[in-house]
Amino acid sequence: MNYFITPDLTSISGGNKYDINVLKYLNSNRCKIINIPIPQARMRLEKIFFNLKAIPNRSTVIIDGLIASNISYLSKILSKKYRIILLIHHPVSYENHQYGNILIKLKEKQIFSSASQIITVSKTMKRVIKKILNKEIDIKVISPGVDDIFWKHKKNNDTNGYNIITTGSIIPRKNLETCIETLNHMDDKWTLTIIGKNDKRNSYFSYLSSLVDEYELNDRVKFLDCIDDINVLIDFLKKAKVYLCLSKYEGYGMANIECAALGLPLVVSDIPVFRENLVGYRRKYVNLRNVKSIVSAIVESSPIKKNIKLKTWEEVGNSFKRVLYG
Repeated sequence: MNYFITPDLTSISGGNKYDINVLKYLNSNRCKIINIPIPQARMRLEKIFFNLKAIPNRSTVIIDGLIASNISYLSKILSKKYRIILLIHHPVSYENHQYGNILIKLKEKQIFSSASQIITVSKTMKRVIKKILNKEIDIKVISPGVDDIFWKHKKNNDTNGYNIITTGSIIPRKNLETCIETLNHMDDKWTLTIIGKNDKRNSYFSYLSSLVDEYELNDRVKFLDCIDDINVLIDFLKKAKVYLCLSKYEGYGMANIECAALGLPLVVSDIPVFRENLVGYRRKYVNLRNVKSIVSAIVESSPIKKNIKLKTWEEVGNSFKRVLYG
């Protein structure tokens, strides 16, 4: 039997969408896999161990990387009982630290190095993971797919709007403060829409709100909570002038590809993974320290001609199946 240990998949994120689509494909294609979600509130070691100990010996257990660092102390026990495959969207140790949080990196080194195999989403992340490991492990790169609905919709290129849009979790590595600062250097006709879970009690959200107040941008910056209905989300995206992603760190950046599939021009941070996976798209790479260059990139952007072949989730699931069964 196969088991997939994941975070709570009810929240919207690129990583969760990936996990959900893999589960859906495998269970629909004669590859029974049982999902064991671990809610954030239960991510303590003893709680996770309680979920794992019921799994029969010699099972294949896929563990999402967001769980992995929390169970590093169980790595020897788990590797003896099960065939462990880790799915690493990005190492958590680099989430908020350019050179990696040492404590988390040590935990990841322990659990990563105990795996039978590792799956990751980009060649860039494969290189990062190899530096963490203390031994040679087979690492497969299986990049994400794109929902068909993004390809089937067409952006109305005749729109006269001047809205910049960005989506994703409202967390520091997304660097939304630079998005807001960029808007502050643009003509008043430009607006910014930020779509993502916006917990008003969160200190980072409070910081962003204070920036909006400081720059007197309340009429030009709109925060929208997560949009569950994909048709509604696509309607917002299609009306935008440009998609902006100034993340400091990403494992892949699925939203970039989805927006490119719609025909939106992309203005993105100049980080290795975006250099890897945006080849062929209409994109501009920008230096996060140079706000004026970001402004110029946005103003000069033009729509994308949709002629890129996109990977389907069926292809992703089939690649997973080959890893599971050889």
